[in-house]
Amino acid sequence: MSCLAHLGEVYEHYDEIQQLGAEMLVVTFSPPDRIPQYVESHGWRFPVVADPGFEAYRAFDLPRGSWWQVAGPTAILGYLKLMLGGRLPHMHTKGDDVKQLGGDFVLDASGRLVYLYRSRESTDRPSVKDLLLAVSETASDTDHRTRPV
Repeated sequence: MSCLAHLGEVYEHYDEIQQLGAEMLVVTFSPPDRIPQYVESHGWRFPVVADPGFEAYRAFDLPRGSWWQVAGPTAILGYLKLMLGGRLPHMHTKGDDVKQLGGDFVLDASGRLVYLYRSRESTDRPSVKDLLLAVSETASDTDHRTRPV
């Protein structure tokens, strides 16, 4: 699933995430001046930060994929499934690193990594169910202070 489609799917559960005492944080490699447009056009209420230098991607060991991982049969099938589900893939903007793979992480209130999902190709994302389970388990293990997802 493309990044924006995945964010849209997770965002549908944003209120639930917040009720569990958690917060979402999106890190993008897009330039900072593009963030307000993304946030406004999608109506997101969660924080989005720019990492055009890819520091967070390196810190979480998120690799750049090969062309096979971003445009091979598995990725194409993933994009077809998106389109059949009514979600159009997002076209990258000039200058975006189309080969950079993403990931999803859940940290507890102390900043300890409790859930890690590194995408294996461009449309590979964890299920929202798995993310909510990780957040829920983290919330039940701590007091309900706000923590990043």
